[in-house]
Amino acid sequence: MSLGESRMQYPVPPAIEHPELLAYRDEFPILQRKTYLNSCSLGALSVRSVQGIEQFVEQWNEWGAHAWYDIWLGEIAKARKKFAALIGAQVHEIAIAPNVSTALSSIASAFDYTTRNKVVMSDMDFPTLGHQWLVKERLGVECHFVKSPDRIYVPVDLFEAAVDTKTALVATSRVCYTSGYIQDIRAVSDIAHKHGAYVLVDDYQGTGQVPLNVDAMDIDVLVTGSLKWLMGGPGLAFVYIREGLIPALLPTIAGWFGHREQFQFNVEAFEFRSDATRIEMGTPAMAAVYAANGGLDIVLEASVESICERSRYLTNDLIARAREQGWVVRAPAEPECRNSIVMLELEQPQEIVESLIARNIITDSRPGLLRLSPYFYNTIEENAIVIDAIAEIVQNRTKK
Repeated sequence: MSLGESRMQYPVPPAIEHPELLAYRDEFPILQRKTYLNSCSLGALSVRSVQGIEQFVEQWNEWGAHAWYDIWLGEIAKARKKFAALIGAQVHEIAIAPNVSTALSSIASAFDYTTRNKVVMSDMDFPTLGHQWLVKERLGVECHFVKSPDRIYVPVDLFEAAVDTKTALVATSRVCYTSGYIQDIRAVSDIAHKHGAYVLVDDYQGTGQVPLNVDAMDIDVLVTGSLKWLMGGPGLAFVYIREGLIPALLPTIAGWFGHREQFQFNVEAFEFRSDATRIEMGTPAMAAVYAANGGLDIVLEASVESICERSRYLTNDLIARAREQGWVVRAPAEPECRNSIVMLELEQPQEIVESLIARNIITDSRPGLLRLSPYFYNTIEENAIVIDAIAEIVQNRTKK
């Protein structure tokens, strides 16, 4: 999509209860035993994913290696197709990897940094992004981190000031993992492309929970995975590469699954595949693929738009309850600018996490912050349970 061209944008999803989505609670056995508000770390395991893993084990036991040709390669293709539908991409623009770090290693090796050696990132991005290019500084790469003024927002004008004709790419997250802030990625793309740079988006905290269309946002490369909001567990990442960029990406980190003639087994020649799978490396972990397909099916069935609306409904309620307690909530003020990550500034948050575990409540922490993340399968009643439990723990501290 060229600059200045009219573009489709998702409308801002409102906060809507969507009680019909509660029918999915039966799909997640952990919800019968725990109050689970940690989907931004690891999505709940569904019955569908368990059944998929069991199916994989049965096929392995029945067919052995023959399952690769008749079944498993097709299962990988299904995962690529479902993910493409989720983000508005074409199937040949999708690749898989064992995790985002591996995918980024391949992609980062594919750019030419001789004339454009600058990579612009944010200090609010997950460390994996920075690490990929910091280790390349000895090769001449210059890393530039724009600084959030408040540890919540990343104003787009910071990118405007940082990107120039030396910039190879802007690599940043659509959703900030410590504030839930949803960046205006289309605005970032416009800035980068105006200067001839590419845009790489880490969408691990957005995919499945916040609507996404890669064409509308004019994204060049996107990485994400099944671990969190896609409810597929660890072991599978997804990569989108814009069709027009694919031929230019020539990674120096490669594997036999990225070879055009993979099953010719020629050790003395390598030719990249013509599609995004050129960045794929070794044999995929099939149990992870089956688990991911189960989660993807639920997200596509429920629809990201409805999931986002219900998640916003729950998040707004959770933030209101936290503020009633007098706690500082580190989150964007505007509901439309935040996902379901709710950060509470509380002392010794890891101790609170441990105390909550003893009450069968699952949360998470980051330095100086207690992190809660309601998802569409959670309830208002669970919000109340969590806030009441935290309040009791905090009050008991003050009595000591």
